[in-house]
Amino acid sequence: MWSAFSILMLIIVVLVLLSWILKWAGVETTVHIPGAWENGKEGGTWIAAHDNVEKIKALGILDIFVGPMNGFLEKAGIIVFVLTLGAFINMVIVTKSLEGFSQSIITKLKGKEIWAIIPLMIFFSIAGTAEGMAEESLAFYMIMIPLMIAAGFDTFTGLLIVLVGAGAGVLASTVNPFVISVAVDGLNTGQTTDLMSVGDGLVWRLISWVVITAIAIGFVFWYAKRVKSNPQKSVTFATREGDKEFFLANVTEKIEMNWRKKTTLAFFGVTFLFMIIYLVGWDKIFGNTAMEDMANWIHVNIPYLNSTIPGFGNGGLEIVAGFFLIGALAVGMINTIGVKKEEGQTAETMILKDFMGGAADILSVCLIIATAAGIGFVLKNSHMQEWVVSGLTGSIGSIDSGIGKVIVLYIIFLPLSFLIPSTSGFAAAVFPLLTGIAQNKTGGGFDPVVGSGSVMAFSFASGIINIITPTSGVVMGAMAISRVDYGKFLKGVAPLLGILLVASIALMAIGGAIAGVAGSIA
Repeated sequence: MWSAFSILMLIIVVLVLLSWILKWAGVETTVHIPGAWENGKEGGTWIAAHDNVEKIKALGILDIFVGPMNGFLEKAGIIVFVLTLGAFINMVIVTKSLEGFSQSIITKLKGKEIWAIIPLMIFFSIAGTAEGMAEESLAFYMIMIPLMIAAGFDTFTGLLIVLVGAGAGVLASTVNPFVISVAVDGLNTGQTTDLMSVGDGLVWRLISWVVITAIAIGFVFWYAKRVKSNPQKSVTFATREGDKEFFLANVTEKIEMNWRKKTTLAFFGVTFLFMIIYLVGWDKIFGNTAMEDMANWIHVNIPYLNSTIPGFGNGGLEIVAGFFLIGALAVGMINTIGVKKEEGQTAETMILKDFMGGAADILSVCLIIATAAGIGFVLKNSHMQEWVVSGLTGSIGSIDSGIGKVIVLYIIFLPLSFLIPSTSGFAAAVFPLLTGIAQNKTGGGFDPVVGSGSVMAFSFASGIINIITPTSGVVMGAMAISRVDYGKFLKGVAPLLGILLVASIALMAIGGAIAGVAGSIA
């Protein structure tokens, strides 16, 4: 199976070849030229914005390799954020604080283990909706599965708690930077000022997260109760004894939640909470400049604390990356200072090792983001972007209903998510093309229904597909760790997928109706 990186590079190759064909065919498209000063110098002649009819431009073979490099430059802010986030998460994981947290829940509910499903899945769902838990979830299967088998459930229950728990969170992303932030960034591509923020539609995304998470928990709870009362109903009944022998012989160590782990867990939660609060566009929601004014006051009166960082809701991902760097250093110091070390080790070397290891683990995501942005480079410089947009606008833009546009986009996003399983890669490649469709007919901003609705449609579509797609290393890795046959997994999870599909369409329709009245909510 090809990786997301290889698929994206292949798309670039195909697009370059397509640019040759379209050039030879003499295809023309309308290109919008924004207003600018002649020769780029203020004070000269101002050239008003206008449209030109131009032919598709052919790109060269070397442009195939230059495209991703331009993608790195264009997406530098997101890439820096992703690297820092990966480093921070790894530093928390190596402390085993999250493992200890999971174990403590099971212990406190001894005899009523089925109720542990609720807090555990809420935890994974929060991680999914806030930070896009994916690869890091693989560490939890060898914790959840033995615990569930020991409690009288089966392997599939442990698999569902992690995969569906985190998957439901990602599906109903609220501020997940790998879904929401990249999609919003894509919609704002080419705009002189950001017309949309992560805060747009956040209230309805939060409500949707509650609904989707409740559905996921209800399904897993129903399955677990069914299996415990009748083991023959288990999806993995044929391997039940073998699973017991394998997983219970490899039960992970009992993690003691000492003050270091508890403090680490607190920093983990507070850092993500701070990220959520900071990224919300408060000034836009309340229609004032309170946060901007507060930041300016701090810049003038307390410059030794902060003299450059914008106020809450006014900064970008590079600012949040700085917060995660602070969190990573704090977690590192908590777990290294005063700890017995091996010869030659210092607190600095231990922190750097875990920090660099986390950044290295997430580097593949950064490559995917850059390569996906390279697709935009090819489309933009060949003028195929305008050609594609006009095609999409013709097919989707002709739909009068904003809700109709969102649902059609949702249907289109489902098969595309199979092709590009990386959510960040998908968003970076596709959303710059949707700017024209999301614009108000009168101009001056995004349609409140289509703008935030397209982001939600993408989150729902890619979220459902990435729970089951065999092109995802996370899904297939989970199958390998849990020793569950992929075909049996699909059969077992099919009812949930059907429910999520219907719920997604209903939530988009209701959200669209609300957005038509109160755009800042949905």
